[in-house]
Amino acid sequence: MKFLFISFFITLFLATKTYALDAEVKGFIALNTLSYESVEDRDPTMKMGIGTIDLKFYFNHEDFGAKIKLDLDGQLDEPNNLYEEAMLTWRPMRNWRFGIGKGKVRIHQMAFGVLESHYIDGGSLLGTKHSFRDQDRKIVGEISYGGYRKGFRNTFNVYADSRQPKEDYDTSSPVGYETDDSSNPGRGEIIYETEKEIDTRKDIGIANKIYFYPKRGVEFAIGGLIKDRDLDYNLNWATDVSGKYKTGAWEFIFEYTFAYVSNHPNDRYAIEHQYEQLGQLQVLYELTEITTLQLNTEFALVNSQEFNKNNIPNGVGQQNFNRGQSAHTNNYKVDFGVIWKMAKRVNFKVGALYERKYEWKALSHLGYAHGYAGFRDAWALGSGVNFWF
Repeated sequence: MKFLFISFFITLFLATKTYALDAEVKGFIALNTLSYESVEDRDPTMKMGIGTIDLKFYFNHEDFGAKIKLDLDGQLDEPNNLYEEAMLTWRPMRNWRFGIGKGKVRIHQMAFGVLESHYIDGGSLLGTKHSFRDQDRKIVGEISYGGYRKGFRNTFNVYADSRQPKEDYDTSSPVGYETDDSSNPGRGEIIYETEKEIDTRKDIGIANKIYFYPKRGVEFAIGGLIKDRDLDYNLNWATDVSGKYKTGAWEFIFEYTFAYVSNHPNDRYAIEHQYEQLGQLQVLYELTEITTLQLNTEFALVNSQEFNKNNIPNGVGQQNFNRGQSAHTNNYKVDFGVIWKMAKRVNFKVGALYERKYEWKALSHLGYAHGYAGFRDAWALGSGVNFWF
């Protein structure tokens, strides 16, 4: 790994000396300096450490640019997983941009809370059941037109997942892909690998998002996507509405996402039909030049229907999530805190968070009929430091 980084920086240095190439390094570090978490049915914990590390390299040459984002807090031992993004962009004329590579599908806004990230990015003490996550690590082609001065910007993507099911060349396998049960592949979980190239006949999606800038301090957007994966039993789709409004010392941020998710009976979290709603309202107030108050509220509402293993053809399906049961979970989260600007690129924050999760599912005392299973609570107190460079 050290040799890889040394070689990269030597190559970068020589390139900037030999050609008319502009290069820039940017990064972000989020540190949890100390937090106390209490989750119902668990022992309280006190945590400190590294939350997030991002390291980005930007290269520009005439009308072309490139961006490489390293995944330093991911699974570096997995092939093709060192970089989270590797995008090449071309701006042939004003307001037009074309891009291709590995990167993010621009569908979400995702404003982060004081102590936890957005639900879409996995920020929950109790855990949510939704499957529609941040649309990153995609093999993507992008066309964008517009800008702030035109009053709008439209971004269109064609994409596929970089993580693909591993092909099984044993024609007798009922799944068609390798699973973690070699003795009975039809009952195992599908094995995935990160790929550099994707067969778009088996995995293809399209997404579009349009941003509107009606006046200074106002922005709102609407987007949607459709995903057709040969492995899945149904099309996956989602729509997203978001906006920002800043006036004086106040800033308001909102987002609402509605998604439908369906996958394969042999996927790890197999689900036949799942409808998901995720929402956020965030308010920021600039108390002084260095002090900001932040209030963040979110919800995640999920209705799901499992596959029924007795009705799945060819005798396939892993055994944990194919019981034919329905479930409904509602997560609600609120956190409040104070953010101090210690330097131009350094923030220190303290805050408190409360989360509640309601659940309806098949209950044994009701003969496994669908019923209310109660709720759980969690709360946290914490502090942290964010550093941009």
